[in-house]
Amino acid sequence: MIGKDAKEDWDAVHPMFKKYLEYGKRTLNSNIKIEQFNIRPYQIDPCTGLQRFAQQTTSVIFASPKQRLVPVAHSHQKYPKFLITTGCITRPNYATKDDVSAERRRLGDIARRDHIFGFVVVEVVDNKMFHFRHVRANKRGEFVDLGVFYSGSTTRKATLEAMVMGDYHFGQSDPQVIATSFEMIRALRPKRLVCHDFFDGHSVSHHVDRKPVREKLIQIYDKKLHLLDKELRDGREELGKLNVVMKGRPILLVFSNHHTFLARYLEEGRFAKDMPNFRTAADLLAFMAARDYNDPVKAGYEKYGKLPRNIRFLREDEDYKVRGYQLAQHGDHNWSRMGYSSMTENEINYGKSITGHNHKAQVLRNTYSVGVCLPRNPFYMRGYPSAWTHTHALLWNTGTVQLVTIVDGKWRAR
Repeated sequence: MIGKDAKEDWDAVHPMFKKYLEYGKRTLNSNIKIEQFNIRPYQIDPCTGLQRFAQQTTSVIFASPKQRLVPVAHSHQKYPKFLITTGCITRPNYATKDDVSAERRRLGDIARRDHIFGFVVVEVVDNKMFHFRHVRANKRGEFVDLGVFYSGSTTRKATLEAMVMGDYHFGQSDPQVIATSFEMIRALRPKRLVCHDFFDGHSVSHHVDRKPVREKLIQIYDKKLHLLDKELRDGREELGKLNVVMKGRPILLVFSNHHTFLARYLEEGRFAKDMPNFRTAADLLAFMAARDYNDPVKAGYEKYGKLPRNIRFLREDEDYKVRGYQLAQHGDHNWSRMGYSSMTENEINYGKSITGHNHKAQVLRNTYSVGVCLPRNPFYMRGYPSAWTHTHALLWNTGTVQLVTIVDGKWRAR
C-alpha cells in the first residue's frame, strides 16, 4: 500500500504488482484487517503506542520496513489480538549522507540496519479463523515458507534446522496442542527439537503452597497430580514418544524455571513433610549433592529407564547456537522485574535468539519468543487477561525464523 498522491511511487512499481496496489483499510475477516498507521520508516519500534487500537478492534497488519509482532491481551479466554508489521520488498534508501543533519544520519543508519526484506502470509479460513506468519527474504528475493525454498520461478525443499516448541509443561499441557505439534514434527522433519519447561513440576510446586485449598487441594491433590514419582515416570514416557516422532534426531531440553522447582523442593527440605514423595525425593537429593551440575530432573526421568543419547539436557550456563541464534536460554534470567524478561531485555542479553518463558508469540528484529502448550486458562491465570499463544518457532537453513501458531488444533489452512 502506498500514498494516493505519490505518483512517483506508483511509477516505480513493477507492472505485475500495480493491480494489487491500494491505499486505505481492508477487512480480511472479522478478526483481522489491514490498516494504515503511516509509520515513519525511521521509527525504531513501529508498534509503539498502537496496542490500544488492536484492543479496540481486531488484529491489525500495517506497513513498516521492519517486521514486528506484538500480542495484545483482551480476554481471559480468547486468543490475543496482534499488531503485525510487514517488512518490505524495496531496497533500503535512507538519509545517511553528509548532506543531512547528524541526527537524520543517525536515524537513517539505524533504519538501514533494521531494514527487513519480507512480507506477511495470511491464510483466511472463514469469517473468524485465520493463520498468519512472517516470511523473510534475502537481497535476491529468495525466501522460505513452511519448508519450501522459493527462488524466482523455481522451488526446492528447505531444511528445518530447529523447531523450538512453546513451553511444554508436560502433565498440564493441552492434549490437542501436543497432538498438533507432533503432526508438525512429522510434516517438517526438524534436524533438532528444542523444548522449554518440559518438566512442569506441578507435584512439587512452591506456588500452590500459598493457596493450600484453592490450588494445592483442588487443582493438585484432587486431580492426582501430587505424586513426584508419577510426574517423572510419565515425563520419561513422553520423552520416549518424542524420540519416536523425531526418529532419533537430537532433542534438547533447555534449563528452565520450572525445572528449578524440583531442585528448590529438595534444597528447601520440603519433602521432609511430604511422605508420598519422600523416598523419591531422598534419592534425588543424594544424586544432586554428589557433584555440581547434577540435574535432578534428568536423574528423575532416568530412574525409570536410561534416556536415549540423542536427548540432551542443556546446562543453565550453556550456550547452544544454530545459524547464529541462541537457543539455550529460556528467557527467565535477567536483572529486573522478578524474572519476566521483555523482548528488549532478551535482545540486549542474547542478541539473535529464540526464547520461551513468557508464553507469547513475539518478534523484535532478530529476537523471537515462542508460546506455550498449556491450555489457555489454567487455574493460576484466573482473573488475568491472557496474551498466551500456542506458538512454535521454525529456524530454517537460510537463517530465517517463522513463528507458527496453532489455532483450534490447526497450524495452517491446508
